[in-house]
Amino acid sequence: MVLSKYKKSSDTKKRRLYVPSFNWVLMICMGLLLTIGVFFIKSATNMRTDSVHYLYVEMLVKWIPLGLIAHFVIAWYDYRKLSDRTWILYGIGLFLLIAVLIPGIGTERLGARRWIFGLFQPSEFMKLCIMPAAALLLGKYTGIKDRYRFVATLILFAIPMGLIAIQPDLGSALVFAPVCLAMLFVSGCSPRLLLTLVLVGIVFISIFFALILVPERLPEEKREKIEQVTDNFIFPHWKKRVRVFVNPDHDPLGAGGNKKQSEIAVGSGGKYGKGYLNGTQNILGFLPRSVASTDFIFSVIAEEMGFMGSCVLLILFGGLIGSIVTTGILCGDDSGRLICVGVATLFFAHIFVNIAMTIGKMPITGIPLPFISYGGTFTISTMALLGLVQSVAIHSKPSQS
Repeated sequence: MVLSKYKKSSDTKKRRLYVPSFNWVLMICMGLLLTIGVFFIKSATNMRTDSVHYLYVEMLVKWIPLGLIAHFVIAWYDYRKLSDRTWILYGIGLFLLIAVLIPGIGTERLGARRWIFGLFQPSEFMKLCIMPAAALLLGKYTGIKDRYRFVATLILFAIPMGLIAIQPDLGSALVFAPVCLAMLFVSGCSPRLLLTLVLVGIVFISIFFALILVPERLPEEKREKIEQVTDNFIFPHWKKRVRVFVNPDHDPLGAGGNKKQSEIAVGSGGKYGKGYLNGTQNILGFLPRSVASTDFIFSVIAEEMGFMGSCVLLILFGGLIGSIVTTGILCGDDSGRLICVGVATLFFAHIFVNIAMTIGKMPITGIPLPFISYGGTFTISTMALLGLVQSVAIHSKPSQS
């Protein structure tokens, strides 16, 4: 009897030791990154004399508080209860992605229709909807044959990716691809099917680049004929960004100039940077002020804080992603583990693409840097996604492994 009680007590202590709880590392990293973001949004807009100068105030009094509310509400809600509502949320996400394409509902800015009534971006809401849907499909329905599950998951991701791409917002559409691949891999999908998917992706990207770059080397008549055909399914700004990536002199006063000035800003920061609010590329406007606080904010940080400051930023991002992965490892059910994998991969894709873009290693895209770049809907969606991870940490059963 005593031995039985001792054994029961020991088991209880063991369970308590491994039961996931509130992820404080994730919370601390998020808080520090948001703080850095506010400081450098102020730096990036410091020379502006219009309302843009106060974007950092808007982040402090509006978007971050709304993001915190979303974070804690989602963290409080048990993610396992989403299984009954997952497809409703996914359907709402698709409905909003279709609605944004309708004139009068979707607001057009800079040639793209990405905002509903100018208030929020459905593509960001879709990131929150697709994670539990994919996790449910891959985690709960384990009895489905591997090939059917593979095809169903591809369709699940392909529909929103297509709707986002025609806004047009190719960058936001493509970040779903590594998320899909990572979730399929962790779910135990056949390596042969995954390899096939990767090869198809490589072929698709190669054809995409070839259709844009090869006509540049052809005689004018042939080039014009090919351009007339490709203009039907490749947006002009996509072509410009690819050509600028290969040859920055293609558009020296536009996207090519942005690329060059971003590289100069990063390189001129040196080891310790020029000091906060002292970045000359930013102050003198060589780094375009219209994008300095959003897509190119890493250039501002690298110039003012240098290599060491950039490393601190990367360490914080590493801690954030590591804490998400740790939550997934400690989670005792497949759905929670897959949600963590999806969120971690999404953040990694955003960080990798944004930084690679600012240092000239990838074409320019509209991919912001999580918690650092200015953006209302983006800030709320990223904090809400971390709320979903917190829900897994709080409500999941411990792993038995």
